[in-house]
Amino acid sequence: MTQTLQHSLPEHLIARRSAQRREWAVQWIAGALATVCLFSAGFLLTPINAIRKERQLVIDPEMIGTLPPYIELLGKLGTFRALAIVWASTRAQRLQEHGKVYEAMQLHNTVCALAPRFPNVWAYAAWNMAYNISVSQYTPEARWRWVRNGIELLRDRGLVYNPKSVTLYKELAWIYWHKIGDFLDDEHLNYKRALAVDMERVLGAPIVAITEEEYFDWFRKIVDAPRDLDGFLEDDSQVALLVDELRELDLHPDIMLLEFVARHIRPELMAAQLLKDAPKADTPKSRRLELLTAENNIEPVDRLLAAVRSKILRERYRFDLDWMLDLMVNQYGPLDWRNAFAHSLYWSSWGDHYTEGQIGGSRADAMNTARFVFFSLQNLTTRGKMTLWPDFDDPFSSYLELTPDTRYIPYIYETYLRLGKKHFGDDPRFVEGTAGPNYAKGMVTNAHNWIELLYLEGGEENLEQAENYLAWLRKTNPHPDGSTQERYLVTLDEFVMGDLLTQLQTFRAAKGIIGSFIRKSLKNFALGLTEQGRASFIHAVQSYEYWMEDTKIDFNDRRKLQPPLLQLRDQIESFMKVPQYATLAKARLWNNLPLQQRQMTYDRLLPLFERLCSGQQPPWSRQRAFPEPAGMEEARKRSYDFRGKRREDVEQGERYKK
Repeated sequence: MTQTLQHSLPEHLIARRSAQRREWAVQWIAGALATVCLFSAGFLLTPINAIRKERQLVIDPEMIGTLPPYIELLGKLGTFRALAIVWASTRAQRLQEHGKVYEAMQLHNTVCALAPRFPNVWAYAAWNMAYNISVSQYTPEARWRWVRNGIELLRDRGLVYNPKSVTLYKELAWIYWHKIGDFLDDEHLNYKRALAVDMERVLGAPIVAITEEEYFDWFRKIVDAPRDLDGFLEDDSQVALLVDELRELDLHPDIMLLEFVARHIRPELMAAQLLKDAPKADTPKSRRLELLTAENNIEPVDRLLAAVRSKILRERYRFDLDWMLDLMVNQYGPLDWRNAFAHSLYWSSWGDHYTEGQIGGSRADAMNTARFVFFSLQNLTTRGKMTLWPDFDDPFSSYLELTPDTRYIPYIYETYLRLGKKHFGDDPRFVEGTAGPNYAKGMVTNAHNWIELLYLEGGEENLEQAENYLAWLRKTNPHPDGSTQERYLVTLDEFVMGDLLTQLQTFRAAKGIIGSFIRKSLKNFALGLTEQGRASFIHAVQSYEYWMEDTKIDFNDRRKLQPPLLQLRDQIESFMKVPQYATLAKARLWNNLPLQQRQMTYDRLLPLFERLCSGQQPPWSRQRAFPEPAGMEEARKRSYDFRGKRREDVEQGERYKK
């Protein structure tokens, strides 16, 4: 009989087997849970992708279309992209230090392509081009090219891949406001000229609008124009016929057409109108002008120009036309798009509007972007009115003048109140009718400037506005104890002119201040700003009379000044005799001067006018360029000479006793 051996396993083996069973159970349970989690994760993919798009962590193909091949290819580097970015950035910096800026730019583009969804990469590359590389160049053309490269990098590429990045909107607004609009760069005037000529090439010479509504209606034609130019040319038979005729004259519906119109169809005086003998010429230019200005083509030309301008503004400059119109009609008034501050206002306000409520953005950049709205409006108030005599062949030779535009003052006042309440309305320190604790000081400072600008510009409406802002300062900017500040307890005349008149204590100061008012008056006349010119001249008269009050007892002419009218006459003569000023500029000034000033200077300047006109090639007609003022026979009978008279019945220092 066989006997089976019986034995028991050692305890340590029994424990090991038991542990193995538990491990298998844990593995099976973990595997089952992993399978369930993996299956469940599939249901979360859609909301996760939505969050990634919302936070701009991925490029949305539906928004930007097909990616460029080089970006798609570089995106496949995976984790090696970080190493490539570090190498390309370091290499670009070294190339730039050695003056190899174009190679550095290519590497900056590569870095941006490696990380297209990181706004700071685009911001740095654009800033480097507009600031560092531009100032290393030696000509205005080269410097402007690099400033424009920085703008285009942000506008045409960075914002395409990061459309809700408030950082990029802030950087773009900064370049327009600071680099072009401000005074930091030595070539800032050339940047202003280049931008202004570029925009005038697209929009044409500013229309002569009597009211703001006329200006809005003109721009509304561009906004309402068909957005499909090719389809529009097929549907509108009148415009299609016009385009065919223009093409026969080698003028196509693109920027070429807009530049031709901007060059040759203008509201102000042009050299071609001043030619001595101007027979009708049969040239391509004359045939184009005849076609574009024909009475039966007025409406088709307007529709065609509006459609072409719409296309270029949208595609080349990436403007949202509806927002441009809304900025003017509903928010800030008739913007001049040739001005850099209008561009900074657009991009800051659009960025603030388009990225509102965006998750994950920079709070500091969002606040700074909103502040650029204030900064842009402030500068439009002090330098918003542009006079441009463009040179389309050499934009840097264009004449450009920026003067205050008080039309923006009510808009910036309302913007301070609106945004102050929006941002700080819940702050316990907020006071209704003010800009809130953070904006209050800036608004008070600007209110002082508004009052001075409105007063010096003159006019019943402006003076009424100035009185209202002075009353606002009395109410909202008191002493800490709540009492009104003494400097506000004066009349409007005393508030503005008080400091100025106290400076009229010496002959040199009086001559300088009065002369500055007269030069400002002459400049306004030259720019066609007749009302402002008269207001400046009135202030010169006021300052003159104040100074002369204490000179009546002088036994000689030691402290006496010529009357402002004669000083203005001398300034006109001086301007006309300076050879550096273009003859066309002199003709424009002459035709804009008030009648009395032309009467005083005509006979004295007539020989100069004859020489200026005969020296042009071809010669100008003196009667067209510098016509004789009306009423010269009577004017010649009047004397404008001045001799001081003694006044011994006035006690010395009489003025200072008042």
